Amino acid sequence: MRTRMGVVAVLALLLLPAVAGGAFAVPVVDPPAPTPEGAQLFARPGERLTFTVASYLLGMNGDWVVSEVFIEHGTLRMKDPVITAVATVACDTPPGVYAVERTGPGEPAKGFKGDAWVTVEVADIGEAERRACPGKVAALPPDQPEERWPAGDSWPQSPWDVRTFQPGERVTLAGSDADLVYGDTLTSPGFTNRPVMHGAKAVVTEAVIRCDAEPGLYEVRWVGGGEAWARYQVARTDDAARRTCQDEAAKTATGPVAPWLLGAAAVAVAVAGVATRVLVRRRRHALR
Repeated sequence: MRTRMGVVAVLALLLLPAVAGGAFAVPVVDPPAPTPEGAQLFARPGERLTFTVASYLLGMNGDWVVSEVFIEHGTLRMKDPVITAVATVACDTPPGVYAVERTGPGEPAKGFKGDAWVTVEVADIGEAERRACPGKVAALPPDQPEERWPAGDSWPQSPWDVRTFQPGERVTLAGSDADLVYGDTLTSPGFTNRPVMHGAKAVVTEAVIRCDAEPGLYEVRWVGGGEAWARYQVARTDDAARRTCQDEAAKTATGPVAPWLLGAAAVAVAVAGVATRVLVRRRRHALR
């Protein structure tokens, strides 16, 4: 009888979270709220501040967050579902209220509180805390340039739109006539081929990730270009997955050769993503 009662008690405890509305369920974390226009923030020298804007304001991606009190400007980067930037207050900042502005990349700040996006009030600190400040700043993790865009968006949305691919995976790259044009050739150490862009207003192509590509970050450049046009991560896989990848590649190489044609669905997604990027560029130019 005692054994049965013990089993019933254990079952009751196990079922309690479900009956109580999931008391032990993993909580849903809400995205950080956008930084309100005109807000006044508070910080101490050596403190890192985070600035947030809504992700639907795509024209803000890549803009700088600048202030005379920052060690270095912050850069707004897509971190779906928001766009964020971080900046650190310099250790030698005197107490006071300072303007924080949002500018286009490389554009100078106006320097007037009336034109500020937000302001930050820097606290007065003692001599001991000021001496310890450089060590505190040195211990901060580096700003991560990798961006996180929605999975359904075409790739790349920016040079730091880093997606993760498996060895042997076939991936679609999409651009616009503002980036690349018909016939431009792409190159990357992780590709098996040198894909050529096709199309007019929206240019698309496909590439295949090498089976022997080591895990890590890779750049995509277009032949004759300067800076990296895109970046991606190659995922870590086990030996069995790599052998399967090589076997599939060997079958393709020995079988009938067919041109790589993009499916209608892939092209539609790519064109939609590129159209968004073109509209964003036009909006940013109009605002300037």
